[in-house]
Amino acid sequence: MNRYLLYKFYFSLLLLLTIGSCYSQVVNTINGSENCLRDDSIEVARLINQIDSFYNHEDFQTASQLLAQAIPLCEKQGFSSKLADLYKKKGDIYRSTDDYIKALEALSTSLDYYKKMGDSNGIASIKNRMGAVYRLQGKYPAALEFYFESLKICQSTHNKTGISGALNNIGIVYLYQTEYDKALEYYFSSLKLGEEMNDEESICISNLNIGQAYQKKKEYSKAIDYFLKSLVIAKKLKNLDEIGVNYNEIGAIYTEQNNLQQAQTFLNQALKAFVELGSKSRQAECHLYMGNNYFKGKEYQQAISHYQRALNLSKGTGAKELYSNALFKLSEVYECIGNTALALKYYKIYIATRDSLFNEENTKRSVQAELLYQFERKQDLLKVIQEKKDEMFLVKVKNQKMVKNSLIAILAMLIILIAFGISAYRGKQKANSILTNQQNEILEKNEELMQQQEEILAQRDEIEQKNQILERSKQIIAAKNERIISSIEYAQTIQQAILPHEEQLNDLFKDQFVIFLPKDIVSGDFYWVSAEQNIVFIAVIDCTGHGVPGSFMSLIGNTILNQIVNEWHTHDPAQILELLNQKIRKALQQDENHGKSHASMDVCLIKINRATQRATFAGANRPLLMIQDGKLEKVNGDKKSVGGYQRESNRYYTNQEINLNNSSCLYLTTDGFIDQMNSEKRKFGQKQFSELLLEHHTKPMNIQKEILLNILNDYKQEEEQIDDICILGIKI
Repeated sequence: MNRYLLYKFYFSLLLLLTIGSCYSQVVNTINGSENCLRDDSIEVARLINQIDSFYNHEDFQTASQLLAQAIPLCEKQGFSSKLADLYKKKGDIYRSTDDYIKALEALSTSLDYYKKMGDSNGIASIKNRMGAVYRLQGKYPAALEFYFESLKICQSTHNKTGISGALNNIGIVYLYQTEYDKALEYYFSSLKLGEEMNDEESICISNLNIGQAYQKKKEYSKAIDYFLKSLVIAKKLKNLDEIGVNYNEIGAIYTEQNNLQQAQTFLNQALKAFVELGSKSRQAECHLYMGNNYFKGKEYQQAISHYQRALNLSKGTGAKELYSNALFKLSEVYECIGNTALALKYYKIYIATRDSLFNEENTKRSVQAELLYQFERKQDLLKVIQEKKDEMFLVKVKNQKMVKNSLIAILAMLIILIAFGISAYRGKQKANSILTNQQNEILEKNEELMQQQEEILAQRDEIEQKNQILERSKQIIAAKNERIISSIEYAQTIQQAILPHEEQLNDLFKDQFVIFLPKDIVSGDFYWVSAEQNIVFIAVIDCTGHGVPGSFMSLIGNTILNQIVNEWHTHDPAQILELLNQKIRKALQQDENHGKSHASMDVCLIKINRATQRATFAGANRPLLMIQDGKLEKVNGDKKSVGGYQRESNRYYTNQEINLNNSSCLYLTTDGFIDQMNSEKRKFGQKQFSELLLEHHTKPMNIQKEILLNILNDYKQEEEQIDDICILGIKI
């Protein structure tokens, strides 16, 4: 017995000596590595502190330069957590300087590091930031998907700060999509959480967002109350962005309430904060609001100046909604001052931008994102229940195995039969008690599972109902479109009926052609002919707009011309234009004090005496093209339209006398042909058109018509026709 104890002592001593030797070698190796890591770690910590300092002082350029030093150092030593934080900061810098594409690249890299580390809060933070970038770009469905993913992760980790931020951001997207009550629901949930945590930054943001929602609902008193609450906290925190936004929104409300001087005071404070912050998108938003204030005060040139600044600042930032709003406001102010060409230009660009920004697919994807989030929460709960059930089963199997081993041990060791028997019996009793409790828990969880399944089925039914509603809406819209198209086609029949017939033109001129190509089904361009013995009146008219509005103008113009020439027997072209101007302004109530319509007409009018071969031309913003003796002459009309904005009390036009001969070719046109774009966005142009007419003028007029149509089709190819086209050619 003593010898056995001695052997045991020697063996233990030998084991301790071996372990001590190995431990000493490991310690030496570790100490050498630690010294190297400690130096790099100190340098990285210093750089991170400097990056945070420059970022907080809005010096993004210096912060970016320091990031370029810190990232390779962390990659060298494999500091994954610091790399995740550094790429996150890099994404924040790009977002602050409105470089959204690079912001998403940096945030995606940060997300990969957080996923490798299994850092749920880090993943939630990145998804929240990516949602913000997509929101700033106007990609609302993508923004909602990332926000809901962030909310889901924060709820699973009980991260109240993250939950509050995600709720606020989801509300912002719904606000942009005009779902104001839904936005308020998320904002108030976020505000409640912020107050529970006593988080001033969260409370400030929530109050600001609630103010914006009430502003959109035109509940201005409530909106100002919440903006002022937010402004007090923002000034306390010295947050330039939130200070500027609160001043900006209060200024916008005062503009709506016609308190223009007070509005300008708040907007100036906002712009000061945004310039100090260095955010182009925020400055663009403030200039847009200033433009609205000057527009409401009828200071149109000031309004145009601020709208143009908003357009230029937002164009390079990717802030699509700001860019779209600036285009619309420029179109509106130019229309107000009578510059219809620029108004139409900016309105077309606005329509193209708006359609890509906000359509039915965006709304549908937003609803799907929220339903998907709710569905995935239910699925995760089912998964947890199933895992718990599997865990209970494994415990049961393990306990059964333990009992089996205990019985084998009892048979093998008869000496301790009684002691092990009692122990096994007690273990079995305890295991059975645990199993019973667990079975009861499983039954309760199964009941909850059934309830969750019922809820999922109900949600599936709800989705099907919404799809049915969408399908019915689609059918209604299709039916309405069909009725509208039918009405427009009938309007086309009416418009064709008032135009001169081919037989009438053939009776007057043996060699002539007409090209009449409406952009839409009906046209704002039209041609008019009237004859009395040897006197023939011919006009080609370009009305403001095209489609249905333009066709109404053409009906009015045709009716008034027939009245002036055929009923009143006015035969002087300049006087005809003067009377047409008076009648158009009266018909459209274009009195300078009360008129709201600035619609007008550009007219090319010629009177031909076939007996004397003399012609009298009068033009309103349109020339007459004449080829005679192999030379092309452009006879310009007066630089003023018929109807529309007019400073003078009466508008007068000038007659121009022309001698014709048997070689004379006359061309009356609107601007649709020369303004047509090709695939390179280049207009056909007046010069090319004139050269084309001169080249082919000796050919019969029907051949000239075919040449013009073929060249037009070859030039525009797959491009859309941008305006109505009307050309009338006559060979004397």
